Amino acid sequence: MTENATRRFIEDYEARREVLPGVDGWLSRHREGAIRDFAGVGLPHRRLEEWKYTDLGRVLEKAGIEPAPLLEGAVLLPESRSAAVFETIDRHVLVFVNGRYRADLSKAARLPKGVEIHSLGDVLHEQWAKDLVERRFDEKRQAESIVDLNTALMSDGACLRVRKGVKLDKPLHLFFFSADAGASHCRNLVLLEDEAEATILETHLGEKASLADLVLDISLGVGARLNHIKLQDEAESSVHIATMRARLAAQARLSSFTLTLGCGTSRGQSFVLFAGEGAEANIDGAYALKGAQHLDQFCVIDHAVPSCNSHTLFKGVLDGESEGVFQGKVIVRPHAQKTDGRQMTHALLLSRDASMNAKPELEIYADDVQCAHGSTVGELSKDALFYLQSRGIPEAEARRLLVLAFLDEALDLAPHDEARESLRRLVSDWFAEADI
Repeated sequence: MTENATRRFIEDYEARREVLPGVDGWLSRHREGAIRDFAGVGLPHRRLEEWKYTDLGRVLEKAGIEPAPLLEGAVLLPESRSAAVFETIDRHVLVFVNGRYRADLSKAARLPKGVEIHSLGDVLHEQWAKDLVERRFDEKRQAESIVDLNTALMSDGACLRVRKGVKLDKPLHLFFFSADAGASHCRNLVLLEDEAEATILETHLGEKASLADLVLDISLGVGARLNHIKLQDEAESSVHIATMRARLAAQARLSSFTLTLGCGTSRGQSFVLFAGEGAEANIDGAYALKGAQHLDQFCVIDHAVPSCNSHTLFKGVLDGESEGVFQGKVIVRPHAQKTDGRQMTHALLLSRDASMNAKPELEIYADDVQCAHGSTVGELSKDALFYLQSRGIPEAEARRLLVLAFLDEALDLAPHDEARESLRRLVSDWFAEADI
């Protein structure tokens, strides 16, 4: 099935190559190289160790991979709790419908001097955008085939550049909505120069059987700070594939948190490279799955220089026949002494038919390090449930309280106070309505 999907993506590129952004510049040549590389490797398949738990070809056959239509008229955005989760936060908003920027639905107030926010087509002539798009992180190339696909077909995206020493005055909210069936391919670029700071909020919603193919490229200069919070709550018949690639210079700090509630099949990939000493990365998340949902989290933290810290924690609850996957690797290069790298995943099974596969790894080539990894999978404590019921709390409410308490450690890592509390309320409402 992966061969069929690979061929259809290549046919899509051949049909649309002349109307994609950057047709007359360096990106056109780069797209050609990307589609050749993608054709040579193809879509990832379950024979690859990093994809052994996710049958991408099968789910893409069901979701459909033809391009989502370009909507130019009026669009009614959803009014769900997930759509409104960041509504009370004073923020800049960029809206993308079916993968295309909609200026009429966006709201970006006057920006501080030194801050630039654009859609992808407006920055293709910039060297910094070229540098981000052309980077490679994975020498094995299998994981990069998804990025090659995105490079070949990307049609739009959000681009943020913050100049040296400047702080974005309020969060930038990227709102992605799939209004129709079909595939969208977005590329988001973030460059924070030395000592710059920014917060990015992401919302991904959809109502149809769609494919969201996203790549987020991040470059943080010396001492830069980026907080990133993502909510994914798309339709249960959709597929969501997201790759984050981040390069951190000395003393930079990246804090990224993802909450996953929706989507039939989700694959989140994070690649973090430490390029300067004293940097720190926190890649965390929480998820709540039900029905036949499938979530695959894959994370690689590359400690290529000494004295850097990384922390990864994912906690989730699974009901029905849902399936969770966590694959993580901390790499410590031979000269990367004084490294502190930690990865942990915890899952709570609410159903006998739910399952969790976890494979955290350490690949250490230095001796003066502090590294740890671990995984737990369990059920709700019957003793704790009995205790709450003996205090007059109904069983359904007792279960909800225990589940929320379990997720709270992860939710507490969302790096924005108001957004964190909004996500907590959203998760609480989700369980109240999910009849779990």
